[in-house]
Amino acid sequence: MATLDDVAALSRVSAMTVSRVVNNKPGVSAKTIAKVEAAIQALNYRPNLVARSLVTNRVDSVGVLFSRLENPQYSVMVSGIVQTAARCGLDVVLGNGHDMDSLLKSVNTLISKQIDGLIVLPVEVSAEDGKTSAEDTLRFYAELERILSEMPTGSLPTVLLEDSEIRGISGRVRVDYRGGAKMAVNYLVENGHRKIGMVRHTVKDAGIWRERYLGFLEAMEENHCPIVEEYIASSSHSVSSGFEAGLGLLSRQDRPTAVYCANDEIAVGVRNAAAACGLRVPEDISIIGHDGSLYSETTYPRLTTVSIRSFDMGKACMEQLYGALNGKKMEPVRTIEPVLIPGGSVRKLSN
Repeated sequence: MATLDDVAALSRVSAMTVSRVVNNKPGVSAKTIAKVEAAIQALNYRPNLVARSLVTNRVDSVGVLFSRLENPQYSVMVSGIVQTAARCGLDVVLGNGHDMDSLLKSVNTLISKQIDGLIVLPVEVSAEDGKTSAEDTLRFYAELERILSEMPTGSLPTVLLEDSEIRGISGRVRVDYRGGAKMAVNYLVENGHRKIGMVRHTVKDAGIWRERYLGFLEAMEENHCPIVEEYIASSSHSVSSGFEAGLGLLSRQDRPTAVYCANDEIAVGVRNAAAACGLRVPEDISIIGHDGSLYSETTYPRLTTVSIRSFDMGKACMEQLYGALNGKKMEPVRTIEPVLIPGGSVRKLSN
């Protein structure tokens, strides 16, 4: 196996110069860099990362924790993180869990790998029955805060993708979920709808689901649209649960003309429920989702949705963390503004 000294000998420079090139340090001419890189390629040299970490006290890797592995939104967020990390010369280590024990185990495993920093994507903790538990989710973030507080100050820069704020983090990225919900309702109103229903998440009193629900209520009030309790149903974040909620809502004789769904998975379920009820989209019922996920592309006509810009979310998290790792003063909170993506699932009503 080739060594740093072998590279230095072949490129006819000092070992110190090779080290500077390998570690992207300044003070080396472009001509010399080219010579060293040619020698590295010729010898198939691989730097000793363990030795380098002992010198720099960095392993050039960051951890990412998330919960719902099956959610395509997370893969897009992680893609934004990984691509941005690569440009920063960093590797990414993933940690995943679904309940309190597995999530906390993942946190401790990531820390044990001596990562330089941590990104925590929105975590939804499942209870024993498999359903999302708002109480356990809040308890997880309290445990994360405790873990960070027990570490030396600044030893693990952490960025949170969440509306909630905990002590010990270096930065936070949030999405204007409430504004996105209002954007959806406003779009329906602009298209002549006033009898608007919602399929909200069963967890309506915490986190991102609370923001979407409150955004719906606020937009309905601002547009002077009646809020009809019978037009509001609840669902977990799955197509099947959205289908069941949609059946109850759309089988009513007096049904809404449009439905805002808390996410795209639920919206696809409601779309399927409309078909089961013999209703056409958008001729008989208009449906709008939230997230801009791959689910919005699985229906015909294509689902109108509010994109939370998942790739940009991941990119912003990595930029926040990279700044913290390099001692840059960053904004404590970065907000990602949603974007409405029109599809064919909303009908314009004539006045």
